[in-house]
Amino acid sequence: MRDPLTAVKDHLDAVHSGGPAAMAADYAADAVLVRDVTYHGRDAIAGYFATVPERLGEGRVEFAEPQMEGALVAVAWTLRGGPGDGTSGTDRFEVADGMIVRQTVTLDGGDF
Repeated sequence: MRDPLTAVKDHLDAVHSGGPAAMAADYAADAVLVRDVTYHGRDAIAGYFATVPERLGEGRVEFAEPQMEGALVAVAWTLRGGPGDGTSGTDRFEVADGMIVRQTVTLDGGDF
């Protein structure tokens, strides 16, 4: 079974190289993504990730090294290039049994 840091690192690798299904594969079947709207389940989360390319345009996401923050894994990020250039925030992941069960996205300012 994957430890929390490994589960999140696997997910970040999928964000850089995979499609929406690959990005959602590290989530538990009934996982929750919390942003402005709450998404339940792998299919809903895959739908959310499917919109990422259009929001990024030609941009990319730069991730800091994941860090444990109590029981959560925290990942700071910044968008570079594209329409959201300079937008930054932190994602916090709750991992149970090697799968992401909840992700909370906090923006430092603005939106994309």
